Amino acid sequence: MTKNEYLAKLAGELKKSGVSDADDIVSEYEQHFAFKLADGFTEEEIAAKLGAPEAIAAQFESLGSRGSSGGGKAGLKILMGFCAVFEAMFYLLCLAWSLVVAASAVAFAALGVCLVGRLNIAGLIPSMPYASALILGAASLALSVFFAAGTYYFFAYTRQFVKVSVHWHRHVLSGGRYPSIPWNPQFSPRARRTLRVAVHWSVTVFGALFVLGMALSMILAGSLPFWHVWGWFVR
Repeated sequence: MTKNEYLAKLAGELKKSGVSDADDIVSEYEQHFAFKLADGFTEEEIAAKLGAPEAIAAQFESLGSRGSSGGGKAGLKILMGFCAVFEAMFYLLCLAWSLVVAASAVAFAALGVCLVGRLNIAGLIPSMPYASALILGAASLALSVFFAAGTYYFFAYTRQFVKVSVHWHRHVLSGGRYPSIPWNPQFSPRARRTLRVAVHWSVTVFGALFVLGMALSMILAGSLPFWHVWGWFVR
């Protein structure tokens, strides 16, 4: 059974059973298909693992008819709200870390541009021969690519964490049996390949250029602690 056939049959069975939130349930199962397809499963394999739409509709119908007491429902909402406070704190920390990594990417990119372009804004960059500045500037630009890829990863993971949290809260509060969704974000094959190549080459280029830049600086200064020769930390 294909995805469209499965979802259409599930929607029909849910409505036939009188399940009130049929559209939301179908949407959850559609997301499950999207995640599993990104993992390499076929539509037929995913449909087979989920089980018959009639059985799923029967489960939701029985849950809806059973219901829950008003007091129990209120207590559950209070408990879930208490959990949501700590979850929100964790997600704010994840977001803050993502912003730190993003700021690092911008800072290293700006440093690389200044070194390569011989731009010394407010005298913040210490003096050095242009050959050293050029190589170290290129290394800084490569490092900025690494942090940019990290920023993409961290924001994607933070977004997925929030999505899983919302999914879990809906699942518990509704008493439904939604399919699970993964904690890790699902990237397209092209995006995954691009990120992997960017991380690999940025680290490789940075390491090679940084070592080369340090060695060249020592040679040009005629001293291992070349920063002393060029008076970097002298006011």
